[in-house]
Amino acid sequence: MFKQLAVVCVGLIGFSLQAGEVQTFENQFGKVDVPVTPECVVSLHDFSLTIQLFELGVRPCGSVARKRLWSDAIFRGVQHRFNTEGLMYVGSHKSPDEEAIAVLEPDLIVGLSYQNKFKAKLDQIAPVVILATKDKPIKEWARQLAELTGKSARFEDQQKEYDWIIGEFKRLVPEPEKITVTTLEIYEDNFQLIGRGGLDEVIADMGLSRPQGYLEAKKGINYSLERISDMDADIIIDSYEPLLDSREDTADFRNSAQWKNLFAVKNNQFLYLNRSRYGDSMGGLIGSAYLLLSHIAERDFKKQ
Repeated sequence: MFKQLAVVCVGLIGFSLQAGEVQTFENQFGKVDVPVTPECVVSLHDFSLTIQLFELGVRPCGSVARKRLWSDAIFRGVQHRFNTEGLMYVGSHKSPDEEAIAVLEPDLIVGLSYQNKFKAKLDQIAPVVILATKDKPIKEWARQLAELTGKSARFEDQQKEYDWIIGEFKRLVPEPEKITVTTLEIYEDNFQLIGRGGLDEVIADMGLSRPQGYLEAKKGINYSLERISDMDADIIIDSYEPLLDSREDTADFRNSAQWKNLFAVKNNQFLYLNRSRYGDSMGGLIGSAYLLLSHIAERDFKKQ
């Protein structure tokens, strides 16, 4: 992804990098010349990128966040773990504030796959790197973010810890493929198949299986309560967002007869996790892996 470093002065439309070491990053979204050691990084996604930057030891100068009218910005997955004092709010992930970003005079802006549509405008402010987060596992683009910010050694420590958890799980659970897991997200009267905090990636790495109904269903589609029995598994995992009161808003769904009749629910093998605790990052993978290690490998549970 990176070409040989050079000491140059790179001129780009609308901005210029100061003389110093630069590197060329290249992926499906194109080539970008970026500083080897960026001093002011703006993140276009709090739950995926801002949290990973903090985990790497990089304090971004600006980040998008969730924000309600007249309330302070909420940097999801970040502010419960790190000191966000001085982190400037630069709009939402669906509509970043160009003026707020420009005021910060960043030397690097990082975004997710679906934010490529913002690249042309933000390129006038600073080099923009769009990471292939839609098509690549977290481990892959997190490594690239670490390389972008000169924090590869920290990433290798994260990778080592994660690999240890996966190895420990497989040592304690010799036949993980015999255990089925469903990850979903419940709304007021429907649900989708989503695994936050890297849960789906962890489940695949641990070698756990999915129920047939899950395998035949599609991601990103709302399913009615009547379909929930098709997703029954040994373990069901949902995550709630306290900022959106989703735990309270979905109480009726979880009190329904269809829900209570599920094998996982009847056997106390439904895990309901706060998704602001872990972001889609290496720390999220590590946290989610520890949760599954303790809830599956280190306890007695029933299988269908």
